[in-house]
Amino acid sequence: MNPETNRLAYLSPPHHGRQQTPEELPVNRSPLHRARDRPKYSPQQHIPTLPTTLRMIRDHLELTRITAYERHGISASYLSQLERGERIPSIEVLETIIAGYRLNPMQARHLRELRLPAEVLAPVDKLRQYVSSNVGLINHIQDLEERGVLAAAVDPMWNVLACNESFRSALPGLDETDSIPRWLFNPIAQTVLVEWHREAAHSVATIKAVLGRYRGSQQAHDLIRHLRRNKDFQRLWARGIDVAYGRDTNDLIHGRDPVTHKLASYRLSIADVTQSQNILLITAIRKPYSGPHPTDR
Repeated sequence: MNPETNRLAYLSPPHHGRQQTPEELPVNRSPLHRARDRPKYSPQQHIPTLPTTLRMIRDHLELTRITAYERHGISASYLSQLERGERIPSIEVLETIIAGYRLNPMQARHLRELRLPAEVLAPVDKLRQYVSSNVGLINHIQDLEERGVLAAAVDPMWNVLACNESFRSALPGLDETDSIPRWLFNPIAQTVLVEWHREAAHSVATIKAVLGRYRGSQQAHDLIRHLRRNKDFQRLWARGIDVAYGRDTNDLIHGRDPVTHKLASYRLSIADVTQSQNILLITAIRKPYSGPHPTDR
């Protein structure tokens, strides 16, 4: 969609001289809801919403609402209403903001998803039941074990639903949480991953995307409740506005065997198991080590 479409109609707040579209009408909330929904204007760790993310992006770009107007032509008063959740922007307005802030494709996708209703995500126990009853998937994961491939079925929050022994052995301590993000922010992960800081930053960018997409799910609330206590997670969350979807297969993960301490690199692949994208299959193929010297972390 052309971000310039109907752009002039949104240069100032809606007024009586123009009929408002349904999307521009004020969100009908009680005073209590309005107070509760207003973002805390600091980089706190919370499930992303469109209002808080719009404010976070503007703050990251070091723009006031007045200087932001110079970027995208949205009036300061109307932008304030968007950032407080008092109005929902039309597609045209959102695209104008995306273009004005010069966001990359992943950041733009994130904002578009936040404008939509949250996607439904079944509870972890239901997904585990589905995976355990899927004989073909379980057999495939075990077949990969015989071929020396690490494999796991996970939900979008990277909760492990099933995995082979090679995968579990490569992530010592995973049994305690069956959550890859929570494992990653455990001290033991820093002894396994050669580029832990890089992997942790990528994980936070991925977490922001999936939290926004499935922001109404129990998994989202559980994950942010656990991770927000971690100082490293807090620091990486506040550091920027990057979001990530998936991973380039050429972007290898470099790790250390927790038993032998031998170094290896892994080519990670992520594939959808179901059309709903609620279950993903992660595979990691071992390669000769090609990462940095382990003392250079």
